[in-house]
Parts: sequence; C-alpha cells; structure tokens
Amino acid sequence: MLKFLVKQQKIEILEREVIASDQISFVTLKFTFDGDWKKFYKVVQFTQCDETYNRVLGFDGLSCLLPAELHAGAVKMSVFGYDADNTSGLRATTVPVTLNIRQSGFVGDDDSPIPPTPDLYTQILQKIEEVTAPDMSQYPKKDEIQSMIEQALANSETVIPSDYETIEKLNNEILMIYESLTPIREIFHTHKNKEFLDSLTAESLALIPDLQQFEDTVKEDIHRIDEILQSINNAAHTHENLTVLNEITADKIKKWDSISTLQTQMNSFSTAMTVYSEKVSNTTARVGSAESNINALQKTIEALQKQIDSLNSSNFITLFSNENYAQYAPEIGLILNGGYHLMNDFMTLYPNFCTSANDYALSYSQTDFGWDSEILTVCTKELNLSEKSKIIISFKSGAAEDGKLYLVEKPQYIDVPVTIYVKDKIDRGQAVDLNFKWLQSENYVSVMTGFENLTSGKYYLAWAGRSNNTHPLIKNVKVLE
Repeated sequence: MLKFLVKQQKIEILEREVIASDQISFVTLKFTFDGDWKKFYKVVQFTQCDETYNRVLGFDGLSCLLPAELHAGAVKMSVFGYDADNTSGLRATTVPVTLNIRQSGFVGDDDSPIPPTPDLYTQILQKIEEVTAPDMSQYPKKDEIQSMIEQALANSETVIPSDYETIEKLNNEILMIYESLTPIREIFHTHKNKEFLDSLTAESLALIPDLQQFEDTVKEDIHRIDEILQSINNAAHTHENLTVLNEITADKIKKWDSISTLQTQMNSFSTAMTVYSEKVSNTTARVGSAESNINALQKTIEALQKQIDSLNSSNFITLFSNENYAQYAPEIGLILNGGYHLMNDFMTLYPNFCTSANDYALSYSQTDFGWDSEILTVCTKELNLSEKSKIIISFKSGAAEDGKLYLVEKPQYIDVPVTIYVKDKIDRGQAVDLNFKWLQSENYVSVMTGFENLTSGKYYLAWAGRSNNTHPLIKNVKVLE
C-alpha cells in the first residue's frame, strides 16, 4: 500500500513501495487529507503517455486502486476536487507527483483482457447508484398511514368547536402522522452530495453519452498521431553525428587547447595559494609576506579567469547562467527524495534555491534541504559531444570534495520525462561518470572537465549538489561541443 498526505496544493509521499507493471486490482493507494480538502468531492487522476485515468473518491473516500492500464515507466498522479455548495465555482488542485512503475516478470496470454478503468462520468453515475434506499421497516406502511389519515378526517367531522379535549386529541393524531412522515422525507436528503445530485437534470444526464463518444474519439486520434510521430522520431534519429564532427575544425581545437592550458595554470596557482594559506596559519612572523603572496596569486587567478571568459563565446552552449536564469529554467529538471520537478516548480517549493540573495546562482544550501540532502540536477537540452568537447562549471564551494558529474546518452525514442530517464540510467550504472571535484573557494572558480575516450553522440548532462559542507553555489554551466 502506498500512502499520501494531501495538504493544500501539495502531495507528500508518506509510505512508498515498489510498483510492478501488469497488476490488476492489486495496488491500493491510501490518502489523508488536511482540513481544507474535507469539504470537496475528490478525484485522483493518473497520466501516462497522454492517457488519463480517473479514480473517484467522493466526499468520504480515502483509498483507490491503481489503474490496471498503467505500464512500466513514469506516471504523474494528482488530486482535484470541487465544492458543490459553492455556486460561483470552486476547484482545488495539486502539483503532480511521479510514480515509477517497474517492469514485472509476468509472462502470460497477450489476449487476456484488462478490465478498463471506468471514465469519470461512469464513476460519478456509479456513486449516485450506490446511494441505497433507507430501511423503512421502522416506519408505518403506506396503507397504515392512509388509515391514520382517514381516521383523523373522520374524527374531525364529529368535532364540536367547544369540545377542546376532542380537538387536542385530533391535533395530537395529526402531529403523530406528521412526525412519522418527516424522517421518511429527510432520510433521502442526508447524503453529502445532495446538491450535486439535485443539480443533475435530465438534460445534463442525456449529454453524458455524447461526451463519452467525444472523449473516445479524441483518445483514438491522439493514439494515431502518436504512432505517426513515433515513426518520424525513429527515422529522425538514425543519422550519425557526421555533420557535427565535420564542424570540429583545427581552429576550434586550438582554442580548446588554449583553454585547457589556462585551466591547468589556474589549478597550479590555486594549489600554491593553499600552501601559502597554511603558512599563514602556522607562522605568524611571516603573515605580512604570505598575505602579499596570496593577494598576488589571487590577482593572477582573476586574470586567468578573465582570459577564459574572454574566449570566443560563440563556441559555448550555455546550459545555465545566473544572468538570465529564467531563460534556462524550463530545460532543467531536479529530483529530490524521489520527487521530480521542473526548475520553476522547484523554486516555488524551495524559495532559497535560486534567488536574488545569491545573485540567482543555484544554491544547494542547508536552509532549503537540511543536512546532506542530494539534489540531482539534469539539463534536458541535448548535446553533441565527442572526446574533444569540454564542460566548464563556475561555482563556489564550502569544502573540497569529489563531485558527481554524469553524461547519459540520448536514446532514439523516450516516453518519459528526460530527468526521470537520466535518473534511471544513473541508478542502473549506465551513465558516463566524469572525473569532477568541488574546489573550496569563497570566490567563483571555473573548472573545466574533458571526456577521454568518449564515443561521439548526443548526451544529457547531470550533476548532484549536496547540502553538506560543500553546499555549492553554481553561477553558470557551459559546454564546448
């Protein structure tokens, strides 16, 4: 069983289990709702490969079954609800969470039918039909009520206005009849979705078959278009990277080599600077001399950094830059504790991740993530790379540590978000693990990483930022293809 907490517009995973494909009516999802959601008529929605399946919870439902149609891969799940008492229109929604379904070992008859998940309209009608008739055994039967009424009417014909005792008896009999009828009327109208059911007119119910036919037609068209696009994608990815390789001229290689030389010099000066810092700590008598040398080295590093920055920018592909972070956010995905987000949504959930306080650098701080959380960051822009390509990352780091920097080869066809695909390849050990280190620095430094023996092709770039002593700040990420 998987358990979730729905709070405001966010779904938190309370208890996670491995989900295997090919199940039928086996996986149960249980929900807990905060106070704001209790008044809503609630529906759980699942989306995979442009197909959507709904499970109606109603007002009091807290669990549902995972649709059997879902197959191996990523599934987005969200919850929506509406308030039938609000005549002006009120709908609650959530940010979706991603469920990962793994391939099962089931081998069976391919013709075995999978019971389809009823569409939303059918499930609502089923909920209506589930409103059962009350137990009438405790109330007078129709003929008994009729007899009581006739007796009361007969008594009324013999009443003398001055006979107050007879009038009071008649009134008591009429009151008894009314009290017997009142709970019968009310019991049919105590269900919570009364106003919603009352609003279902004959005209609106007559529209349901037409709506269902329209939904089926649209799904069929989408499926047919998807098949056409898949064949086009397969054909579009059969080429080799001949054009890209032909563009690698001797002039470009010369510029890249010059950058590598400058980077080597920077690393040498950084090492020397560390040595001088240690001398400052251990020998107070030579503080002035050591600080002078450190300042000189720092100026040299800054000069080398300017040389790197001044190289022909047309050779760079920028994957992220703090100077225009909003431009790159749509192509950056992040995974934290199994949850998948695009950068814009991630910034809403974690307000210190990319803000003016750090000049819009990516901040993997303990303020947002606590101690030693790992945030996988994926650039979904495809890159044409070879062993001559380079990656330059400009960052600050609170400590020196081996980092995690990956390349994942782009497949010919992908039916899940790129970030989920990259995460899966990394977990399976099928990514290229690059040699990368975080360097301790209070100022931004640029580190260049190359690819030895890399097979030319299309790749995605990913790295892991940790909220430990490194808690890096990343100002920009660039690639020399």
